[in-house]
Amino acid sequence: MKTKLSVIIPTYNEEKDIGECIESLRNQSYKNIEIIIVDDGSIDRTKEIVKSFKKVKLIKGEHKGPGFSRNLGANKAKGKILIFVDADMTFDKDYLKNLTKPILEGKSFGTEEQYQKASNLNSVWSRCWGAYTAENRFKGNKGIVFRAILKKKFEEMGGFDSKYGYADDLTFLIKHGIKSDVAKGAFCYHKNPASLKEIFKQSKWIGASLSVHYPILDKKLLTIPILSCAVIGFIPLSFLVFLKKLTKGKFKPSSPKDIGILFAFSCIRVAGTIKGLSARLIKDENFR
Repeated sequence: MKTKLSVIIPTYNEEKDIGECIESLRNQSYKNIEIIIVDDGSIDRTKEIVKSFKKVKLIKGEHKGPGFSRNLGANKAKGKILIFVDADMTFDKDYLKNLTKPILEGKSFGTEEQYQKASNLNSVWSRCWGAYTAENRFKGNKGIVFRAILKKKFEEMGGFDSKYGYADDLTFLIKHGIKSDVAKGAFCYHKNPASLKEIFKQSKWIGASLSVHYPILDKKLLTIPILSCAVIGFIPLSFLVFLKKLTKGKFKPSSPKDIGILFAFSCIRVAGTIKGLSARLIKDENFR
């Protein structure tokens, strides 16, 4: 009998996407799986949609972020291998088979997919965001997050640290210096923010997690200087984001309207980041 996989999905107001995500998992060629949804305090129809699917386990969590919810799901999981995906993801039918192949063959204890592509590039705002549009994400054989991992190893390393917020999936890299192995042929799709409101919210969450990469941003004594510099530098920072996207991004403006769209995106991106940084420094908030 095939090894059982536990697919764990944290949700927070995911009524637009969770149904498609579950259907995509139910259509996988690898069949011995359990799907565990850990709801992070949704106030929309997420829980009702999940309940409409048979044999999908719904766990009521707390609004403490995806890291907390993933750990809660892992604790209830019955599978030997844990799979951590997001509610706005969909998958090639052989995704789970290819993702777990190195683990099942005893060549790895944890993997990340080789290919990931934005599924909503029809949106101009998604194209401005630009993340996850390259199919082949890695030049080498090592990834930075663990999409699949042996449950035993996950527990040995203490699970995800929810204090990292947006970057909680980097826990094992940050704390233990361990990278995952790239699973050849594993292909999934992920949605980018597709409106200015979504861009602001995602940027806010990222901003609240910047201290993972820049620890000085967690110094409470520097709250006023840091936020003052951020506010004063709003226009220069927006212009820098604009220039980077203009020269290196996937969205190539072809008209004055496109240039205006890209600059609006850049301003909202910086505004959301500053808002998230403020929430982290003042309220110690680091979740959506």
